[in-house]
Amino acid sequence: MYNHQEPDTPIGAVISNNPVVNLTATIASASFMAGLFLCFADTRSKTIRRYSVQSVGLGAAWIAFAMAVWILALLVSYIPIAGGALETALYVVGGIGTIVCFITRVRMMFSAYRGLAYALPVVGATLRKFE
Repeated sequence: MYNHQEPDTPIGAVISNNPVVNLTATIASASFMAGLFLCFADTRSKTIRRYSVQSVGLGAAWIAFAMAVWILALLVSYIPIAGGALETALYVVGGIGTIVCFITRVRMMFSAYRGLAYALPVVGATLRKFE
């Protein structure tokens, strides 16, 4: 019922033909909390594990990025003349990062629904160690 793929599956290869596994992997990709829950709850399917680890990694990267932007914006807001402009620019960068995270998550969900292998663009290779 559950498929078991090899750890060095090429990106875009079909890793699951089971619709239940694909739907569960899509749910794991949808949010950080669902990915975290399914990472520990379902240990039988490597496809679900793969997408849940990717989802948790994307959520953690987004939280770290958002916190860094928030702290930097807080620090530059104390600069007398240019602080307001720099703070606004940092919040725009944070908004763009949020949009990029959302688009990446939707792309990951489409790949999970189709049963295709997917790795995050920057941290995907590092996260493969935790699958």
